[in-house]
Amino acid sequence: MSEPSADPAPVRPSPLRRAIAALPAPGAPRALAVSTLVGQTGSGLLLPVSALFFTRSVGLSAAQVGLGLAVAGLVGLAAGVPLGRVADRFGARGTYAGALCVQAAATASFTLVHSMGAFVAAATLAALAERGGSAARGAVIGSVGTGEARVRLRALLRSVTNVGLSIGTALAGLVLAADTRTAYVTVVLLNAAAYVLAALPLVKVPAVVPVTTAPGGPPRRAVLRDRPYALVTALCGLTSIHYDVLSLALPLWIASHTAAPKWSISAVILANTVLVVLLQVPFSRGSGTVEGAAAAVRRSGGLLWAAWILIGCVTFTHSPVLAVVLLVAGMAVHTAGELWHAAGAYGLSYELAPAGSHGEYQGFFSLGRGAAGAVAPLVLTTVCLAPGPAWRPVAGWIALGAVVAVASLAVPAAARRAAAAAGGEAVAPTTADSPSAPPTRTLVQESS
Repeated sequence: MSEPSADPAPVRPSPLRRAIAALPAPGAPRALAVSTLVGQTGSGLLLPVSALFFTRSVGLSAAQVGLGLAVAGLVGLAAGVPLGRVADRFGARGTYAGALCVQAAATASFTLVHSMGAFVAAATLAALAERGGSAARGAVIGSVGTGEARVRLRALLRSVTNVGLSIGTALAGLVLAADTRTAYVTVVLLNAAAYVLAALPLVKVPAVVPVTTAPGGPPRRAVLRDRPYALVTALCGLTSIHYDVLSLALPLWIASHTAAPKWSISAVILANTVLVVLLQVPFSRGSGTVEGAAAAVRRSGGLLWAAWILIGCVTFTHSPVLAVVLLVAGMAVHTAGELWHAAGAYGLSYELAPAGSHGEYQGFFSLGRGAAGAVAPLVLTTVCLAPGPAWRPVAGWIALGAVVAVASLAVPAAARRAAAAAGGEAVAPTTADSPSAPPTRTLVQESS
Protein backbone atom coordinates (compact mmCIF):
# COMPACT_ATOMS: atom_id res chain seq x y z
CA MET A 1 0.00 0.00 0.00
CA SER A 2 1.21 3.40 -0.84
CA GLU A 3 1.34 5.97 1.88
CA PRO A 4 -1.37 8.61 1.78
CA SER A 5 -0.16 11.76 0.16
CA ALA A 6 0.36 14.77 2.35
CA ASP A 7 -2.36 17.38 2.40
CA PRO A 8 -1.70 20.00 -0.24
CA ALA A 9 -0.55 23.35 1.03
CA PRO A 10 -3.42 25.82 1.30
CA VAL A 11 -3.70 28.10 -1.70
CA ARG A 12 -3.34 31.72 -0.74
CA PRO A 13 -5.80 34.05 -2.39
CA SER A 14 -4.29 36.49 -4.82
CA PRO A 15 -4.10 40.21 -3.94
CA LEU A 16 -6.89 40.84 -6.45
CA ARG A 17 -9.18 38.30 -4.77
CA ARG A 18 -8.41 39.78 -1.36
CA ALA A 19 -9.23 43.23 -2.67
CA ILE A 20 -12.52 41.99 -4.12
CA ALA A 21 -13.37 40.26 -0.84
CA ALA A 22 -12.86 43.57 0.98
CA LEU A 23 -15.45 45.31 -1.20
CA PRO A 24 -18.99 45.81 0.10
CA ALA A 25 -21.40 43.01 -0.69
CA PRO A 26 -23.42 43.43 -3.90
CA GLY A 27 -26.78 45.09 -3.60
CA ALA A 28 -27.60 47.66 -0.94
CA PRO A 29 -24.17 47.74 0.79
CA ARG A 30 -22.31 48.33 -2.46
CA ALA A 31 -24.84 50.92 -3.61
CA LEU A 32 -24.43 52.83 -0.34
CA ALA A 33 -20.65 52.66 -0.71
CA VAL A 34 -20.78 54.07 -4.26
CA SER A 35 -23.16 56.80 -3.15
CA THR A 36 -20.87 57.68 -0.25
CA LEU A 37 -17.74 57.72 -2.41
CA VAL A 38 -19.28 60.05 -4.99
CA GLY A 39 -20.81 62.42 -2.44
CA GLN A 40 -17.74 62.63 -0.23
CA THR A 41 -15.42 63.20 -3.18
CA GLY A 42 -17.53 66.23 -4.01
CA SER A 43 -17.41 67.39 -0.39
CA GLY A 44 -13.65 66.94 -0.33
CA LEU A 45 -13.40 69.19 -3.36
CA LEU A 46 -15.31 72.01 -1.69
CA LEU A 47 -14.13 71.84 1.92
CA PRO A 48 -10.58 73.19 1.41
CA VAL A 49 -11.72 76.05 -0.87
CA SER A 50 -15.09 77.10 0.58
CA ALA A 51 -13.69 79.73 2.94
CA LEU A 52 -11.56 81.24 0.17
CA PHE A 53 -14.53 81.21 -2.22
CA PHE A 54 -16.74 83.17 0.16
CA THR A 55 -14.03 85.66 1.12
CA ARG A 56 -12.09 86.13 -2.12
CA SER A 57 -14.85 85.61 -4.67
CA VAL A 58 -18.13 86.47 -2.94
CA GLY A 59 -16.59 89.30 -0.92
CA LEU A 60 -17.66 88.34 2.60
CA SER A 61 -15.35 88.84 5.55
CA ALA A 62 -14.03 85.90 7.56
CA ALA A 63 -16.20 87.02 10.48
CA GLN A 64 -19.31 87.07 8.28
CA VAL A 65 -18.57 83.59 6.96
CA GLY A 66 -18.10 82.28 10.50
CA LEU A 67 -21.31 83.90 11.73
CA GLY A 68 -23.32 82.69 8.77
CA LEU A 69 -22.10 79.12 9.13
CA ALA A 70 -22.80 79.23 12.89
CA VAL A 71 -26.40 80.36 12.29
CA ALA A 72 -26.90 77.72 9.61
CA GLY A 73 -25.41 75.03 11.83
CA LEU A 74 -27.64 75.86 14.77
CA VAL A 75 -30.77 75.84 12.63
CA GLY A 76 -29.74 72.55 11.06
CA LEU A 77 -29.01 71.11 14.49
CA ALA A 78 -32.54 71.86 15.67
CA ALA A 79 -33.98 70.18 12.58
CA GLY A 80 -32.34 66.79 13.09
CA VAL A 81 -35.09 65.13 15.11
CA PRO A 82 -38.14 66.35 13.13
CA LEU A 83 -36.49 65.53 9.82
CA GLY A 84 -35.53 62.11 11.17
CA ARG A 85 -39.17 61.61 12.09
CA VAL A 86 -40.13 62.52 8.51
CA ALA A 87 -37.77 59.77 7.30
CA ASP A 88 -39.45 57.24 9.60
CA ARG A 89 -42.95 58.26 8.56
CA PHE A 90 -42.52 58.64 4.81
CA GLY A 91 -39.61 56.36 3.98
CA ALA A 92 -35.91 56.78 4.70
CA ARG A 93 -34.59 56.03 1.22
CA GLY A 94 -36.78 58.61 -0.50
CA THR A 95 -36.10 61.18 2.23
CA TYR A 96 -32.35 60.64 1.89
CA ALA A 97 -32.45 60.98 -1.90
CA GLY A 98 -34.61 64.09 -1.64
CA ALA A 99 -32.26 65.63 0.92
CA LEU A 100 -29.30 65.05 -1.38
CA CYS A 101 -31.11 66.84 -4.21
CA VAL A 102 -32.02 69.78 -1.95
CA GLN A 103 -28.41 69.93 -0.78
CA ALA A 104 -27.32 70.03 -4.43
CA ALA A 105 -29.64 72.96 -5.15
CA ALA A 106 -28.51 74.82 -2.02
CA THR A 107 -24.85 74.29 -2.88
CA ALA A 108 -25.33 75.45 -6.47
CA SER A 109 -27.05 78.59 -5.18
CA PHE A 110 -23.78 79.64 -3.53
CA THR A 111 -22.66 80.78 -6.99
CA LEU A 112 -25.46 83.40 -6.91
CA VAL A 113 -24.61 84.75 -3.45
CA HIS A 114 -23.45 88.36 -3.25
CA SER A 115 -24.67 89.42 0.20
CA MET A 116 -24.68 88.26 3.80
CA GLY A 117 -28.43 87.62 3.81
CA ALA A 118 -28.30 85.44 0.72
CA PHE A 119 -25.31 83.55 2.13
CA VAL A 120 -27.12 82.78 5.40
CA ALA A 121 -30.23 81.63 3.52
CA ALA A 122 -28.30 79.31 1.21
CA ALA A 123 -26.11 77.95 4.02
CA THR A 124 -29.15 77.32 6.22
CA LEU A 125 -30.93 75.40 3.48
CA ALA A 126 -27.79 73.33 2.92
CA ALA A 127 -27.50 72.64 6.65
CA LEU A 128 -31.14 71.56 6.91
CA ALA A 129 -30.70 69.19 3.96
CA GLU A 130 -27.44 67.84 5.36
CA ARG A 131 -28.93 67.21 8.80
CA GLY A 132 -32.09 65.61 7.42
CA GLY A 133 -30.06 63.54 4.97
CA SER A 134 -27.78 62.32 7.74
CA ALA A 135 -30.73 61.13 9.85
CA ALA A 136 -32.39 59.45 6.87
CA ARG A 137 -29.08 57.84 5.85
CA GLY A 138 -28.76 56.41 9.34
CA ALA A 139 -32.22 54.87 9.01
CA VAL A 140 -31.32 53.42 5.61
CA ILE A 141 -28.17 51.81 7.04
CA GLY A 142 -30.21 50.55 9.98
CA SER A 143 -32.53 48.75 7.58
CA VAL A 144 -29.75 47.02 5.64
CA GLY A 145 -28.33 44.94 8.49
CA THR A 146 -28.45 44.29 12.22
CA GLY A 147 -25.95 43.95 15.02
CA GLU A 148 -22.37 43.23 13.95
CA ALA A 149 -23.18 43.35 10.24
CA ARG A 150 -24.67 46.83 10.60
CA VAL A 151 -21.69 48.15 12.54
CA ARG A 152 -19.32 46.64 9.98
CA LEU A 153 -21.24 48.32 7.16
CA ARG A 154 -21.14 51.68 8.94
CA ALA A 155 -17.40 51.23 9.54
CA LEU A 156 -16.80 50.36 5.91
CA LEU A 157 -18.76 53.43 4.81
CA ARG A 158 -16.62 55.57 7.11
CA SER A 159 -13.52 54.19 5.38
CA VAL A 160 -15.09 54.99 2.02
CA THR A 161 -15.90 58.49 3.31
CA ASN A 162 -12.23 59.09 4.05
CA VAL A 163 -11.20 57.79 0.64
CA GLY A 164 -13.64 60.17 -1.07
CA LEU A 165 -12.56 63.14 1.04
CA SER A 166 -8.90 62.38 0.29
CA ILE A 167 -9.52 62.23 -3.44
CA GLY A 168 -11.52 65.45 -3.41
CA THR A 169 -9.02 67.26 -1.21
CA ALA A 170 -6.14 66.26 -3.49
CA LEU A 171 -7.99 67.57 -6.55
CA ALA A 172 -8.82 70.78 -4.70
CA GLY A 173 -5.12 71.60 -4.67
CA LEU A 174 -5.38 72.47 -8.36
CA VAL A 175 -8.15 74.95 -7.61
CA LEU A 176 -6.19 76.54 -4.79
CA ALA A 177 -3.24 76.99 -7.14
CA ALA A 178 -5.46 78.69 -9.76
CA ASP A 179 -7.16 80.97 -7.19
CA THR A 180 -9.75 82.38 -9.63
CA ARG A 181 -13.51 82.85 -9.41
CA THR A 182 -13.98 80.54 -12.38
CA ALA A 183 -12.10 77.76 -10.61
CA TYR A 184 -14.05 78.29 -7.38
CA VAL A 185 -17.42 78.33 -9.14
CA THR A 186 -16.49 75.16 -10.99
CA VAL A 187 -15.77 73.39 -7.71
CA VAL A 188 -19.07 74.55 -6.19
CA LEU A 189 -21.02 73.25 -9.19
CA LEU A 190 -19.09 69.96 -9.20
CA ASN A 191 -19.94 69.52 -5.54
CA ALA A 192 -23.62 70.15 -6.31
CA ALA A 193 -23.50 67.63 -9.16
CA ALA A 194 -21.87 65.07 -6.85
CA TYR A 195 -24.87 65.23 -4.50
CA VAL A 196 -27.23 64.47 -7.38
CA LEU A 197 -25.03 61.61 -8.61
CA ALA A 198 -24.84 60.25 -5.04
CA ALA A 199 -28.63 59.88 -5.03
CA LEU A 200 -28.68 57.67 -8.14
CA PRO A 201 -27.22 54.45 -6.62
CA LEU A 202 -29.95 54.51 -3.96
CA VAL A 203 -32.33 52.85 -6.44
CA LYS A 204 -30.41 49.65 -5.61
CA VAL A 205 -31.27 50.01 -1.92
CA PRO A 206 -34.57 48.41 -0.83
CA ALA A 207 -37.16 50.93 0.32
CA VAL A 208 -37.49 51.21 4.09
CA VAL A 209 -41.06 50.55 5.16
CA PRO A 210 -42.42 53.76 6.76
CA VAL A 211 -43.56 53.70 10.38
CA THR A 212 -47.30 53.66 10.91
CA THR A 213 -49.15 55.01 13.90
CA ALA A 214 -50.69 51.65 14.73
CA PRO A 215 -51.08 50.78 18.44
CA GLY A 216 -47.84 49.49 19.88
CA GLY A 217 -45.68 51.50 17.47
CA PRO A 218 -43.18 54.07 18.64
CA PRO A 219 -44.99 57.08 20.11
CA ARG A 220 -44.60 60.44 18.48
CA ARG A 221 -41.42 62.25 19.59
CA ALA A 222 -40.49 59.17 21.66
CA VAL A 223 -36.81 60.06 21.65
CA LEU A 224 -37.46 63.36 23.42
CA ARG A 225 -38.77 61.39 26.42
CA ASP A 226 -36.01 58.78 26.35
CA ARG A 227 -33.71 60.24 29.02
CA PRO A 228 -31.33 57.26 29.24
CA TYR A 229 -30.74 57.48 25.47
CA ALA A 230 -30.25 61.25 25.86
CA LEU A 231 -27.53 60.62 28.45
CA VAL A 232 -25.69 58.22 26.12
CA THR A 233 -26.06 60.81 23.34
CA ALA A 234 -24.57 63.53 25.56
CA LEU A 235 -21.62 61.39 26.64
CA CYS A 236 -20.82 60.24 23.11
CA GLY A 237 -21.21 63.81 21.89
CA LEU A 238 -18.80 65.15 24.51
CA THR A 239 -16.19 62.52 23.72
CA SER A 240 -16.55 63.19 19.98
CA ILE A 241 -14.61 66.46 20.38
CA HIS A 242 -11.62 64.50 19.06
CA TYR A 243 -12.89 65.24 15.53
CA ASP A 244 -12.47 68.98 16.19
CA VAL A 245 -9.06 68.43 17.76
CA LEU A 246 -7.95 66.89 14.47
CA SER A 247 -9.49 69.47 12.16
CA LEU A 248 -9.00 72.67 14.18
CA ALA A 249 -6.71 72.48 17.22
CA LEU A 250 -3.98 70.23 15.85
CA PRO A 251 -3.08 72.31 12.74
CA LEU A 252 -2.98 75.51 14.80
CA TRP A 253 -0.97 73.80 17.54
CA ILE A 254 1.64 72.48 15.11
CA ALA A 255 1.96 75.82 13.32
CA SER A 256 2.12 78.07 16.40
CA HIS A 257 3.37 76.03 19.36
CA THR A 258 5.85 73.48 18.02
CA ALA A 259 9.17 73.32 16.18
CA ALA A 260 7.71 70.93 13.61
CA PRO A 261 7.81 72.13 9.98
CA LYS A 262 4.53 73.33 8.47
CA TRP A 263 4.40 70.43 6.02
CA SER A 264 4.02 68.06 8.98
CA ILE A 265 0.41 69.30 9.35
CA SER A 266 -0.58 67.66 6.07
CA ALA A 267 1.57 64.61 6.80
CA VAL A 268 -0.03 63.98 10.19
CA ILE A 269 -3.59 64.44 8.91
CA LEU A 270 -2.86 62.25 5.89
CA ALA A 271 -1.53 59.54 8.21
CA ASN A 272 -4.77 59.71 10.19
CA THR A 273 -6.84 59.42 7.01
CA VAL A 274 -4.90 56.40 5.75
CA LEU A 275 -5.14 54.63 9.11
CA VAL A 276 -8.90 55.24 9.29
CA VAL A 277 -9.37 53.82 5.79
CA LEU A 278 -7.34 50.70 6.60
CA LEU A 279 -8.38 50.03 10.20
CA GLN A 280 -11.95 51.23 10.80
CA VAL A 281 -13.50 47.89 9.88
CA PRO A 282 -11.14 45.77 12.07
CA PHE A 283 -11.56 48.17 15.00
CA SER A 284 -15.35 47.86 14.71
CA ARG A 285 -15.41 44.15 15.52
CA GLY A 286 -17.37 43.44 18.66
CA SER A 287 -19.35 46.69 18.49
CA GLY A 288 -22.55 45.07 17.29
CA THR A 289 -23.94 44.73 20.83
CA VAL A 290 -24.61 47.28 23.53
CA GLU A 291 -21.92 45.79 25.76
CA GLY A 292 -19.28 45.68 23.03
CA ALA A 293 -20.05 49.16 21.73
CA ALA A 294 -19.92 50.68 25.22
CA ALA A 295 -16.59 48.97 25.91
CA ALA A 296 -15.18 50.42 22.67
CA VAL A 297 -16.13 53.96 23.70
CA ARG A 298 -14.63 53.37 27.14
CA ARG A 299 -11.32 52.25 25.62
CA SER A 300 -11.22 55.29 23.38
CA GLY A 301 -11.13 57.80 26.24
CA GLY A 302 -7.85 56.62 27.74
CA LEU A 303 -6.18 56.45 24.34
CA LEU A 304 -7.27 59.98 23.42
CA TRP A 305 -5.98 61.27 26.75
CA ALA A 306 -2.59 59.61 26.19
CA ALA A 307 -2.44 60.94 22.63
CA TRP A 308 -3.13 64.52 23.67
CA ILE A 309 -0.47 64.37 26.39
CA LEU A 310 2.05 63.31 23.72
CA ILE A 311 0.91 66.01 21.33
CA GLY A 312 0.96 68.66 24.05
CA CYS A 313 4.50 67.78 25.12
CA VAL A 314 5.79 68.43 21.59
CA THR A 315 5.98 72.11 22.51
CA PHE A 316 8.87 71.40 24.91
CA THR A 317 11.25 70.17 22.21
CA HIS A 318 13.22 72.45 19.90
CA SER A 319 14.22 69.65 17.52
CA PRO A 320 12.07 69.54 14.36
CA VAL A 321 12.85 65.85 13.90
CA LEU A 322 11.86 64.90 17.44
CA ALA A 323 8.77 67.11 17.17
CA VAL A 324 7.62 65.23 14.06
CA VAL A 325 8.31 61.86 15.71
CA LEU A 326 6.23 62.79 18.76
CA LEU A 327 3.42 64.15 16.58
CA VAL A 328 3.29 60.96 14.52
CA ALA A 329 3.27 58.84 17.68
CA GLY A 330 0.55 60.99 19.19
CA MET A 331 -1.51 60.81 16.02
CA ALA A 332 -1.22 57.01 15.91
CA VAL A 333 -2.61 56.75 19.45
CA HIS A 334 -5.25 59.42 18.69
CA THR A 335 -6.38 57.46 15.63
CA ALA A 336 -6.80 54.26 17.66
CA GLY A 337 -9.00 56.17 20.10
CA GLU A 338 -10.93 57.76 17.24
CA LEU A 339 -11.54 54.37 15.58
CA TRP A 340 -12.88 52.76 18.75
CA HIS A 341 -15.00 55.80 19.58
CA ALA A 342 -16.55 55.88 16.11
CA ALA A 343 -17.34 52.15 16.19
CA GLY A 344 -18.77 52.25 19.71
CA ALA A 345 -20.85 55.38 19.16
CA TYR A 346 -22.30 53.97 15.94
CA GLY A 347 -23.16 50.72 17.67
CA LEU A 348 -24.87 52.40 20.62
CA SER A 349 -26.85 54.78 18.43
CA TYR A 350 -28.44 51.81 16.62
CA GLU A 351 -28.65 49.13 19.28
CA LEU A 352 -30.38 51.41 21.81
CA ALA A 353 -32.97 52.68 19.32
CA PRO A 354 -36.32 50.91 18.88
CA ALA A 355 -37.08 49.36 15.51
CA GLY A 356 -38.98 51.70 13.23
CA SER A 357 -37.54 54.86 14.79
CA HIS A 358 -33.98 54.84 13.49
CA GLY A 359 -34.46 58.08 11.59
CA GLU A 360 -35.74 59.96 14.64
CA TYR A 361 -33.16 58.43 16.97
CA GLN A 362 -30.28 58.96 14.53
CA GLY A 363 -31.37 62.58 14.16
CA PHE A 364 -31.33 62.97 17.93
CA PHE A 365 -28.00 61.18 18.35
CA SER A 366 -26.43 63.57 15.87
CA LEU A 367 -27.34 66.42 18.24
CA GLY A 368 -24.58 65.27 20.57
CA ARG A 369 -21.94 65.53 17.89
CA GLY A 370 -23.45 68.76 16.58
CA ALA A 371 -23.42 70.41 20.00
CA ALA A 372 -19.80 69.38 20.54
CA GLY A 373 -18.86 70.80 17.16
CA ALA A 374 -20.61 74.08 17.98
CA VAL A 375 -18.73 74.71 21.23
CA ALA A 376 -15.44 73.06 20.24
CA PRO A 377 -13.85 76.13 18.57
CA LEU A 378 -14.30 78.21 21.73
CA VAL A 379 -13.17 75.42 24.06
CA LEU A 380 -10.14 74.39 22.03
CA THR A 381 -8.86 77.90 21.37
CA THR A 382 -9.13 78.92 25.02
CA VAL A 383 -7.98 75.64 26.60
CA CYS A 384 -5.55 73.90 24.23
CA LEU A 385 -4.26 77.01 22.46
CA ALA A 386 -4.09 79.31 25.49
CA PRO A 387 -1.57 82.15 25.23
CA GLY A 388 1.24 82.62 27.71
CA PRO A 389 3.80 80.17 29.10
CA ALA A 390 4.05 76.76 27.45
CA TRP A 391 2.65 74.96 30.51
CA ARG A 392 -0.76 76.64 30.09
CA PRO A 393 -1.79 75.06 26.78
CA VAL A 394 -0.15 71.78 27.80
CA ALA A 395 -2.24 71.78 30.96
CA GLY A 396 -5.23 72.43 28.69
CA TRP A 397 -4.46 69.36 26.57
CA ILE A 398 -4.14 67.25 29.72
CA ALA A 399 -7.36 68.64 31.23
CA LEU A 400 -9.33 68.10 28.02
CA GLY A 401 -8.09 64.51 27.81
CA ALA A 402 -9.04 63.90 31.44
CA VAL A 403 -12.60 65.16 30.85
CA VAL A 404 -12.99 62.93 27.79
CA ALA A 405 -11.53 59.92 29.60
CA VAL A 406 -13.90 60.33 32.58
CA ALA A 407 -16.90 60.78 30.28
CA SER A 408 -15.97 57.65 28.34
CA LEU A 409 -15.75 55.65 31.59
CA ALA A 410 -19.38 56.60 32.31
CA VAL A 411 -20.66 55.25 28.98
CA PRO A 412 -21.03 51.53 29.90
CA ALA A 413 -23.23 52.30 32.93
CA ALA A 414 -25.30 54.77 30.90
CA ALA A 415 -25.69 52.20 28.13
CA ARG A 416 -26.85 49.51 30.58
CA ARG A 417 -29.46 51.90 31.94
CA ALA A 418 -30.63 52.81 28.44
CA ALA A 419 -30.87 49.15 27.43
CA ALA A 420 -32.93 48.33 30.52
CA ALA A 421 -35.19 51.33 29.97
CA ALA A 422 -35.78 50.23 26.39
CA GLY A 423 -37.07 46.88 27.60
CA GLY A 424 -33.92 44.84 27.08
CA GLU A 425 -31.91 42.85 29.53
CA ALA A 426 -29.36 44.57 31.70
CA VAL A 427 -25.88 44.36 30.31
CA ALA A 428 -23.53 42.62 32.63
CA PRO A 429 -20.45 44.64 33.49
CA THR A 430 -17.53 43.59 31.36
CA THR A 431 -14.02 43.00 32.52
CA ALA A 432 -12.45 42.28 29.16
CA ASP A 433 -11.78 45.00 26.66
CA SER A 434 -10.86 42.66 23.87
CA PRO A 435 -12.96 43.25 20.78
CA SER A 436 -12.76 39.53 20.15
CA ALA A 437 -14.75 38.72 23.28
CA PRO A 438 -17.65 36.30 22.72
CA PRO A 439 -20.54 38.18 21.15
CA THR A 440 -23.81 38.58 22.98
CA ARG A 441 -27.19 39.02 21.45
CA THR A 442 -28.69 42.44 20.95
CA LEU A 443 -30.00 43.65 24.29
CA VAL A 444 -32.83 45.87 23.13
CA GLN A 445 -36.16 44.28 22.26
CA GLU A 446 -37.51 45.42 18.93
CA SER A 447 -40.87 47.11 18.93
CA SER A 448 -43.58 45.51 16.92
